[in-house]
Amino acid sequence: MSEEATYDLNLLRQSLAKWEKSPAVRAFYRDLFDCLVKHSSGGPALDLGSGIGTIKNFYPDIVTSDIVKTPYVDSAVSCYELEATGRKWETLLATDVLHHLRRPFDFFRSAARVLNPGGRIVLCEPAATAFGLIFYRLFHHEPIRPAELAPPFNLANKIGANEDEEFANMGMAVSIFLNHRQWTEAALAEMGFNLVSLEYRDFLSYPLTGGLSKPQLIPAELLKILMKLEQITPQLVMKFFALRMIIVLQKQSDDPA
Repeated sequence: MSEEATYDLNLLRQSLAKWEKSPAVRAFYRDLFDCLVKHSSGGPALDLGSGIGTIKNFYPDIVTSDIVKTPYVDSAVSCYELEATGRKWETLLATDVLHHLRRPFDFFRSAARVLNPGGRIVLCEPAATAFGLIFYRLFHHEPIRPAELAPPFNLANKIGANEDEEFANMGMAVSIFLNHRQWTEAALAEMGFNLVSLEYRDFLSYPLTGGLSKPQLIPAELLKILMKLEQITPQLVMKFFALRMIIVLQKQSDDPA
């Protein structure tokens, strides 16, 4: 598949320009990347769906990738064909990737084959919390409909599905890891994975940065204070208001398949 068929490289350039212009965006993502790496198992790490590859600004040893090779990532890697990297990994990182996959459990199967025992998948995904559902439906172009998703989460078999078309459902993580948690944990256990942790983060901090497409709405120093306040907010509160989830899976054994 060509780069032109997959990416608007002008959009990536605009995202990079916003990154370079906005200290609030950089502060937010530095904190997010620190969180992801904190949950990693150390050793060689591959970042999936890296976009403009900004994680490398803070963790230069992490290998960046995307579905196609662009000037911003180290290599082209499909989430369904991780074996094509030709090596084993200790950590797979993926931010806002899972909800774009029509076959998420094929991704987990491929991950099981390239992770060493003890290796981890660390996911950052939209959270379909009470506030998250309202916020994303009002301010984000991608759909967030967790009720439309169910085991075995293979949308490639859905009537009318076309895997060549872009797919998104920001309710994917909530559907997989909360609404259908029992089924999910059993399916992951067959691959040698267990769910280590699921935590909520980010309420107002990210919207106030303007993201990678809107104007920054808060000075970076104030943003850092807000992020600290959000981090000490109890999870019982954040489960109703958070915009993101961090999900950590750990491989306990070799893939029995």
